[in-house]
Amino acid sequence: MTKVLIVDDSAFMRKMISQMISSDPAFEIVGIARNGQDAIEQAQKLMPDIITLDIEMPVMDGLTALRTIKATCHAFNPHVLMCSSLTVAASDEALKALRLGASDVIAKDPSVVGQNDAGFKSELLSKLHALGSSKATRSARAVAAAPQRTEKPSVSESFEFDPASVDAVVIGSSTGGPPVLETILASLDATLRVPVIVAQHMPELFTRSLTKRLDNICGCGATLAENGVVIDRPGVYVALGGMHLKITRVAGKRAIARTIAEHPGSVYKPSVDLLYESAASLYGDRVLAIQLTGMGEDGAKGAQLIRKAGGHVLAQEASTCVVYGMPKAVVESGSASAVLNPKQIRGVLSTLCKQSGSVSPTTGLETHQSNRRLSA
Repeated sequence: MTKVLIVDDSAFMRKMISQMISSDPAFEIVGIARNGQDAIEQAQKLMPDIITLDIEMPVMDGLTALRTIKATCHAFNPHVLMCSSLTVAASDEALKALRLGASDVIAKDPSVVGQNDAGFKSELLSKLHALGSSKATRSARAVAAAPQRTEKPSVSESFEFDPASVDAVVIGSSTGGPPVLETILASLDATLRVPVIVAQHMPELFTRSLTKRLDNICGCGATLAENGVVIDRPGVYVALGGMHLKITRVAGKRAIARTIAEHPGSVYKPSVDLLYESAASLYGDRVLAIQLTGMGEDGAKGAQLIRKAGGHVLAQEASTCVVYGMPKAVVESGSASAVLNPKQIRGVLSTLCKQSGSVSPTTGLETHQSNRRLSA
């Protein structure tokens, strides 16, 4: 059973969130805290597996508490699910929390939660299940620690290709993804030669804040891919949260973003599968897909289409994922060209800038302009 500590300054919110979590027998609520200071004390005492942590609280706010929890609770290393209000300021704070070590964020609209909304409850329990499973897997690995790796991917951990063979990059990301996106995209500068299109499972306001953050740290710039935005120029494009993104062409020429409210079979918005599917159709064997950390299997079907078209698919290495769901689905489907850690993925992406063709000083990952070889 997964142990959960609930932290919120609102008695009503504590009650509603407690009722939702208690309805699932997989979880045990071991404590309830009213502010950040209380959260630290209870976390150290109760050693929960997961902490749901409000951001705006009296006495001590959630970000301050998160820093201390991450610094003092190494022994049991709880996952932290930030509960953020649906405001621009709160979404900025939520992204900051992810950089500080929070595992995931859920948007909390008091009026919706107060109605015992089925959608919010489903999302909350899904996130808790994913984090709980991840915590159990990490604990099992620690207990069975051995000098050699216990899980060996069925694909290569090296990746060599010709950067000139890529016309576009598509990235699928979910739980734990924003900090990884910052890591792998920060090296992209104004000499980037191709568009990099990102589908991150997040609400609309969160993706706006994420785009702003990436625009500040990426030399190539970042743009929110709203409906009609031209996305065939070099740069980073982030799919609008709460909508699906499909890449299409106008009169067979310019690639543009089309946002779609619903897509059959898609559980998460934006759908990674739909992004990958449209990229395979548009770019064929000249697309590179990158599947990052996240729960579920979104992107696995689309990755198969990209590989079938002759494109490349990279999957994030398991031990570096907050939740090894989406990359695992790609690996197990046989669609992954290689399994790499974020530092290596960053090295691959840096070759798509004009100074490509050399060994990355940070990763040691060698790429060659004249040699296109996949170790798969």
